[in-house]
Amino acid sequence: MIIGHELYGGGPEGVIVMHDFYGCRDTWAFARNFFDTRNFTFAFVEVRGYGASRHIPGEYTPVEAASDILALADNLGWKQFHIVGHSMSGMLAQRVVLDGGERVKSAILNTPVAATGLAFSPEGLAVITDSITDNDALAQAFDVLTGNRLCREWLDFKIRQTRSTRSKEAQAGYLKSLASQGFLDQMKGNTTPMLIIIGEFDMEPFTEAITKETFLSWYPNAEMAVCRNAGHYPQQEAPVYVATVINRFLQKQR
Repeated sequence: MIIGHELYGGGPEGVIVMHDFYGCRDTWAFARNFFDTRNFTFAFVEVRGYGASRHIPGEYTPVEAASDILALADNLGWKQFHIVGHSMSGMLAQRVVLDGGERVKSAILNTPVAATGLAFSPEGLAVITDSITDNDALAQAFDVLTGNRLCREWLDFKIRQTRSTRSKEAQAGYLKSLASQGFLDQMKGNTTPMLIIIGEFDMEPFTEAITKETFLSWYPNAEMAVCRNAGHYPQQEAPVYVATVINRFLQKQR
């Protein structure tokens, strides 16, 4: 079983790109127009329960997701590759780094959940939980995640994107496992080169200050890029800038 994916570009090095809790690979649809496809080939994946992998049942855990990514890399013939994770899959990507070892050349973590697991307030967690089934809660979540500054049309677009691409069972499963299956004790001190992308208007715990206290202190080869005029979805809110910083970082790892 190989999870759903789409190849993009024709470069000699492989990059596996994951999606967030609410979206699928089309959250990268515009930004990828500016990715470096001469030097890299990108595999935009969808984890179990989402998009082209919606029919694949699972336990919806970080270990399972990492195993699926490594199996995909094997299927593509990529002995080494780079990994990109966004929000939920930022945590999943860290698990890929841990389990993949030297196979993973670098990691790009876009507004990522930490290896400690989800860390929302009880009120915030309630909104996220309700958003799995309730559109008003989903709109509230997107509004808070992007700094309460974007138009209603944006919120409606994100709601349509979410509802069309994932199973409720999978989303609930990932929420539970990301809150309870942290692995920082195994990951702390990892020397894999990492880029952490933070949105200027994102909410806690995805802020610049918290990133400095966590990711940049945990991982000796991590660096941070702050995306201005963006919240939790930099690749959609400021796509050209995000593609630019991703290209620059990947070039340094060649």
